[in-house]
Amino acid sequence: MNAVIASLGGKLAERWLAGLALPGLVFVAMAAVAVRLGHAHWWDLRLLRQEVDRLALGSPSRSTGSALLILLGVVLGSVVAAMAAQSLERLVVALWTQDWGRAGEALTRRRRRLWNAAMDRYETALRAKARRLRSADDTTGPLPDTQALARACDRIALTEPDRPTWIGDRMLATAVRVRACYGLDLAAAWPRLWLLLPEETRGPLALAQADFAAAARRVGWGLLYVALGLLWWPAAVVGLGLGVAGWRRGRAAVSVLADLVEAVVDLHVRALGAALGHPTDGAFGTADGEAVTVLLRKDR
Repeated sequence: MNAVIASLGGKLAERWLAGLALPGLVFVAMAAVAVRLGHAHWWDLRLLRQEVDRLALGSPSRSTGSALLILLGVVLGSVVAAMAAQSLERLVVALWTQDWGRAGEALTRRRRRLWNAAMDRYETALRAKARRLRSADDTTGPLPDTQALARACDRIALTEPDRPTWIGDRMLATAVRVRACYGLDLAAAWPRLWLLLPEETRGPLALAQADFAAAARRVGWGLLYVALGLLWWPAAVVGLGLGVAGWRRGRAAVSVLADLVEAVVDLHVRALGAALGHPTDGAFGTADGEAVTVLLRKDR
């Protein structure tokens, strides 16, 4: 699903001010507070006010050159912070969606065991419920709550886990479901599907991807604030809050993005086949998807 994420990326210039520059200025301001107060005077508002007055009324404020240098330093600091947050955004996306190599194998195995155990409970309850309904025996208590057990499975993963994180498995589940339903390799098909989409269909996809990227960037800012907490511990609290908020937003955003990608496949898979010289009459089946996949992969 990396091709899906990369192909939906927006332009940096279009989101620089709201997404990076302003948070960078806030970070520089908090970094200045952290350096001045430190752990020993973490809530000394009087000291902070004195420092602000000194800067406002001191000799640097009466010198145009000094004021310009201070302004330049603030701007450069905010740009550097924004570039660091953007780099961390890419790192967070990779951690959310990649398999981590050998480092993630233990976590993936654990998630797989939990999912298989939850699926066993769900299937056992489903069979027991079916037997009860067939026998029409209402004297043995309430029916098993299979919907709650199904939701418990989905909280772990929609399909058998293959990634260390829920977000990574949520993206992967789309490819698995498309392969199971249509026999189509989504990674190979997506660039062609994207070219077939009208502009009004691309808009919601781009918006969902931007929301997902913003969530990862929020976690990136959180990491920067946690690092700043080495100088001033309240910054670490802010960073943890940003990290949790970004993680929760990322889970919601990736669900929307994955649903939209799957919907695009459902609505445009026949058009893809026709564009590649494999038109279909009626439903698009797994045999059609496998034939289209052969065309996409240039298999011999």
